[in-house]
Amino acid sequence: MMSPRARPVAAVAVLTLLAVIAVGGAAGATDIGPAADSPATTADGSVAVSEADSLVGANRSAFVVAVAADGDATVTLRLTYDLTDADEAAAFERIDGDAANATARFRDRLSAVAARTVDATGREMRVSDAEATVSTAADVGTIRLTASWSNLAAVDGHRLTVAEPFASDFRPDRAFVLVGPDGYAVANASVPAAATTDAGAAWEPGTDLTGFSATFAPTANSTAGSLPTPLAPTLALIAVGALGYAGWRRR
Repeated sequence: MMSPRARPVAAVAVLTLLAVIAVGGAAGATDIGPAADSPATTADGSVAVSEADSLVGANRSAFVVAVAADGDATVTLRLTYDLTDADEAAAFERIDGDAANATARFRDRLSAVAARTVDATGREMRVSDAEATVSTAADVGTIRLTASWSNLAAVDGHRLTVAEPFASDFRPDRAFVLVGPDGYAVANASVPAAATTDAGAAWEPGTDLTGFSATFAPTANSTAGSLPTPLAPTLALIAVGALGYAGWRRR
């Protein structure tokens, strides 16, 4: 359990992450479209991008968390830029020209935040397979930062619960999307979602996520078998910063 002192420290770590990664990005990344998306899948095959498009639209920036049945997750931060706007086009070009460095900073900073939040959940976390994808379509530039996170969700039998870091007094500056594994649905959420589908839910920018918790459970018709045994007790606290915008802010 995170101590009263440790929780603000984690918050500061997240804000520091945002400030560092934002260097070279555009503060004006906007919700425009349409933007081309190639499907990003979870470890067990859920098509996270398609689900996010159903929830918030393909033309919006979004932070997508796609949870697998073993509690691991794929997180994707999607930013869109209006290429008809000179400032946004210039920012998009800067990132496009330095994608490798952007990916390295993204991975390293996320790993640093995770290391500072070991007390939040008591579960070990590993950040891996970070990558940046840059694409253009119809005068829209899309930047997608993606990474794999082990043990993001707590596993209790067949139920998966996502709480930290979203519970710690943060509000999303872009749409926040949670997608469950194939055959799962949102069983409950402490903060009402703005939109839901069979496999996921979305919260609008500015939503107060204090105390956030969302649980996925197999649907009645699910063929999901026994869940894999989780990795040894670990920590999972993820915080995301973005090239070009502050994805979170303190209340």
